[in-house]
Amino acid sequence: MSKYPTTRNHGFGKQIAWAGHQALRAYYGQGHFATVQAHFLRWRQFCDWLRDYYGIRDAGAIKPHHLDDYAEHLAQQVEEEVMAVAYAQNLLSSVNTTLKALRGDGHLRIDSPSKRVGKRSHIRRELPSGYDWDRFQSAVDALYDADLPRAAAVAQLARSLGLRLREAVLGDIPRWLRERDERGEIDVREGTKGGRGKEVARWVPVVDGAGDCALENADSTRRELGCGNNLLKPHETYDSFVNDGEIHRARAILHRHGIKGYHDLRAAWACDRYLELADRHAPVVMQNSPPDELPEEEAEAVETLSKELGLELAQALGHNRLDILAAYIGSHRC
Repeated sequence: MSKYPTTRNHGFGKQIAWAGHQALRAYYGQGHFATVQAHFLRWRQFCDWLRDYYGIRDAGAIKPHHLDDYAEHLAQQVEEEVMAVAYAQNLLSSVNTTLKALRGDGHLRIDSPSKRVGKRSHIRRELPSGYDWDRFQSAVDALYDADLPRAAAVAQLARSLGLRLREAVLGDIPRWLRERDERGEIDVREGTKGGRGKEVARWVPVVDGAGDCALENADSTRRELGCGNNLLKPHETYDSFVNDGEIHRARAILHRHGIKGYHDLRAAWACDRYLELADRHAPVVMQNSPPDELPEEEAEAVETLSKELGLELAQALGHNRLDILAAYIGSHRC
């Protein structure tokens, strides 16, 4: 198959990433340089993940369950809004292409990358898995029992204040406590999505005891563990904490308690906040009653109310688009 005198990596060399590059060059006939380079860079990310999670350094050792786990890993990053859907799809497609180039066949591959990490539905139709407070508290208790206090603090911040994973990890907790005491809301700036930057204010209300408790627990946790103003320890990076540390280990515990991930905790907060603002349950909680099952006047009132309150809620979630809200709370008209 190849000119390299080794059985490692299907004969393309001893280093898995480099071997993939050589296989791609041969596959594309020593041409299509930009395409080869793009696939190689994405393949190298997969190789790093294989080494870190499974210690695999030979493409011949890759099994279907490794590909499934990688797809799930990327799907979680998409769900938690730390990776774009299109980029995750490209990462999986490049793994397929490189494996085909290395093996000379398409038998080992990730089927339907678009479905594995596909775009979230524009309209939420299932109740957020963290909506039930008893179930959520059981998961938090399990995180503490597993000696994952920072992961528990992040989960509480996501569920009680609607924060993204990155925002909860990187937030300036002492400043949040001061802002809560001074004005009953916190300004979320660190770790925000979409290049908002620290110059753009995003105020999230702390309107109940759950929010207070989440902030107090996060503060005590960071102080006890010698962290800085956020939940990272000195010399610890966000990526190592999320991908190799507590957050990675915590996901399995959340799943065992029926909670899909941190993004679903944000959606649960959005449903609670909608109830506080509108004095009625979010559409997904009401199982998205079709318009013809609601009295006409009530359906019109719901739609008007949703438009009036939607932008406020969307902004608290860190979005400036009203249409994204249905992915969190559902819609009466679907």
